[in-house]
Amino acid sequence: MTQLYKHRLLLRLLTLGVLTLCLSLLSRSGSNSPLASTKDPRLFPIQTQAPTLTVKTQTDAPLLISSPRILSWDGQNGEFAFELINMSSKPIRAYAIKQEIEAGGTQLSSVLFSNLDLTNHPPLQPNQSSTVFDTCQAMSEKEQRITLSVDYVEFSDGTKWGVDSAKSADRSAGQRAAASLISKRLLKILNEGNLNDVLNAIEAGTPSIEPPAGRSEEWKEGFRLGSNSIAAYLKDAKKRGDLKQAEQKLRQLAERFKGAN
Repeated sequence: MTQLYKHRLLLRLLTLGVLTLCLSLLSRSGSNSPLASTKDPRLFPIQTQAPTLTVKTQTDAPLLISSPRILSWDGQNGEFAFELINMSSKPIRAYAIKQEIEAGGTQLSSVLFSNLDLTNHPPLQPNQSSTVFDTCQAMSEKEQRITLSVDYVEFSDGTKWGVDSAKSADRSAGQRAAASLISKRLLKILNEGNLNDVLNAIEAGTPSIEPPAGRSEEWKEGFRLGSNSIAAYLKDAKKRGDLKQAEQKLRQLAERFKGAN
């Protein structure tokens, strides 16, 4: 009788332990469930009115920003565009546009740097215009104003203009140094073999070279971007099956960045 009582007591204790464990697991999974982690919608402001785009007056700028316009706006995110016109007498190979954003007393700024050489686009010639597209996002429920200005310009002869608040000159120099080094190495492989050898070298990590020490962070960032951009461009050409054009572009890049300054 005593043994039977002990046996029943043991079964009850085991049952209680299992129930306790199950309750513990259920409470943990509940705390990680989507319902428990629902985000406060107030973290995502809605601005029914699209941002206002303005252009800062810069009488001495070699680039003119004109025709700023909102292309789309859904209350939180949007796309806008503007024209850039080369007002100087020299071709422009790189530039940086600054955005100063103000909404509800909050002010932010950002700089978008574009290197035409790195994207294998021709320089912007005197009196030539180009359409630039960018995106924007709601900062608050208050009216939002975006002011555009030219922060930096780099001419094809290596001369520069602008306050360069984001150190775009360093980024450009790093990009050009990487593009010169990587395109030269890949061109050597191409001349000694074929484009498949180049693509195999890319897959093996040939363009993945760490920037040298003693440079600014902006220069190093530009160096990494420069090496990755060439590799990505050639990989994309391979995916499209356009190997002949990829070979042509590699030779153009190597020539363009020969003795990069």
